[in-house]
Amino acid sequence: MQEHILIWNCATLKVMDVRHIRIQTGTKARPYLLPSSAFLYVTHGSATVSLDGKEHHAGRFYMLHGGKGTCLEISLTGDSFHYYLIFYKASLPLATGRHSPRYSDQQLPFHHQYGFVPLHPAILYELAERMQNEWRIQERLQQLHVKTLFYQFVYELLRQMDQQQVSIARPNLASQIIRYMQEHYAEPVTREALAGIFHYSVPYLSKHFRRETGKSIIDYLISIRMDNAGRLLQQSDLTLQEIAVSVGYADVSYFIRMFKKVTGVTPKQFKEASGQPAAGSHRPINRHRSSIVPLRLRHYIDIRDDNHYQYSQKGELPMYRSKLPLAVTLLLCLTLLLSACSRPGNINGGTTTGTASNPAVGTESNTGNTAPGNITAGPELVTYSAVNGDVQIPKNPQRIVMVAGAFTGHLLALGLKPVGTGDESFNSYTEGKLDDVVNIGNDVPYEQIIGLQPDLIVVWNDPETIEKLSKIAPTVAVEYGIPLREQLTDFGKMTGREEQAKAWIAEWDAKIAKYKPLVEQAVGDRTVSIFDSGSAKEFYAYGSFGRGGDIIYGEFGLKAPPIIQKEAIDSGQGWTKLSLELLPQYAGDYIFISGWTGDENAASIFEGSLWDNLPAVKNNHVYRENSRGFVFSDPVSLEAQLQFVVDSLTATP
Repeated sequence: MQEHILIWNCATLKVMDVRHIRIQTGTKARPYLLPSSAFLYVTHGSATVSLDGKEHHAGRFYMLHGGKGTCLEISLTGDSFHYYLIFYKASLPLATGRHSPRYSDQQLPFHHQYGFVPLHPAILYELAERMQNEWRIQERLQQLHVKTLFYQFVYELLRQMDQQQVSIARPNLASQIIRYMQEHYAEPVTREALAGIFHYSVPYLSKHFRRETGKSIIDYLISIRMDNAGRLLQQSDLTLQEIAVSVGYADVSYFIRMFKKVTGVTPKQFKEASGQPAAGSHRPINRHRSSIVPLRLRHYIDIRDDNHYQYSQKGELPMYRSKLPLAVTLLLCLTLLLSACSRPGNINGGTTTGTASNPAVGTESNTGNTAPGNITAGPELVTYSAVNGDVQIPKNPQRIVMVAGAFTGHLLALGLKPVGTGDESFNSYTEGKLDDVVNIGNDVPYEQIIGLQPDLIVVWNDPETIEKLSKIAPTVAVEYGIPLREQLTDFGKMTGREEQAKAWIAEWDAKIAKYKPLVEQAVGDRTVSIFDSGSAKEFYAYGSFGRGGDIIYGEFGLKAPPIIQKEAIDSGQGWTKLSLELLPQYAGDYIFISGWTGDENAASIFEGSLWDNLPAVKNNHVYRENSRGFVFSDPVSLEAQLQFVVDSLTATP
């Protein structure tokens, strides 16, 4: 305890939110993950409160603490349950003497879990009440007072804990991640998504998980999926397609390959071998079980309704200092002023009571006066977990600017059209689909974007660009290389069009199911290569992303030449630079060439005796696609690529 007090003494503390929550009988309280460290202090009633599955029978004045990522669940045992919830972040400065190197992130007291009844609850109650009253005012001086009161709160708490010799439990981050994956293995789960859920960086999360389990996060997820697939094979008569979908794989061929890779046998062989398992018989799947009962988790922030409590209005928000040119700033101000004046509304003043964004949190007592007048109510907001963190965006954005123009096809597939998009969006595949859409070019024209009055901006994951664009409108970062179905599902969540995303995916799956047998019959066991000439002196081979690779290697599961399989696909790089003299090793029985390079002399690399003597060339199995859209992996581009690939491979040469 003395060491913990020493660490607290060295820490820098920041109060994130102070709330007073009321849960009444009949309210369904679902579990959710704490976004930061938090104190929960009961003021009325009783409930069973679980922190990562450890139950506390909490009555009046019971004090609990949990670190970020802790799963909080509340089950009423009385008529009502009232409590303060105080969120904070704590960090240690780089130079804290000999003590800082001794502790990992998970060993710090800010992440530990405990619960007890203080001997002197009145002092803590008074401090919590004063913090909440000051927090509602949201003025700078009051915020400073909240921080002062919080230090007093922590001091008094530590003093009483030391007196009472309270035992402290260290949470297991790896167990929290495993628990989540066991519940969500059938959904798209990525390291980036987990990092956002548990509020750690991707490198830290990955390193910590591997150190604790000996496996990477993705390998462990695959093991969980194969474990459940094996159970379904043993205990049900589901088809392979149904089992694949139920464990998170839309492509049954890919599922079969992964199953064999993990277990050493095909699903059919596994089912036959385990049809009547003998006692003690060997199972080729390692079981990964947790003593923690899986729960359906909720994020802390999930704004569903205009009347719901909005975390952004209560948490500390960054006070942006614009780095944009003065003219741009003035234009932005004028735009906002004109927008506000053109859409009058009427909100009556009076007492407001916010409702917690999560049902587990209940109803917040938040009384304050709102001046009457013609005020426009802002759009309904939701919190979207993006590459750049949690971003509050409109529930149904209408004026989207696609700085990351390569993803414009995702919007089009959902029935949306951006107001502006990058130059790469305009190609033969999108002809007629982007009428009246402004081409904002390849750079980031801030003045032009402001003039478009966006309510959402989608951009590549560049921190500097994100920081600047966030001053204009909510800005969401996206990354290239995410599987099609997962990426489109994310765009559906981002734009409030999840049903449209599901419909497009279902239609796409039906097309693949229709064409795949035809292609397999035509190609058989022969190999396919995808080339792209970067210039007249160099060219590349590509894997299963872009330039038709999503379809050729991904959806249809066709074979690549061994050297491409190794260097471009298995390596995860997605491409490999070729040496011209090794062309015969890279050339498959069928060759697709992406002809869009911007270099009119680039095509000359696919000429000469070496090229002419390739079997694919001699058999007229070379197919060129010059559209710029052939490079991309968005739904609109893939639909066009699918038709081109199918027509090419099934045509009689």
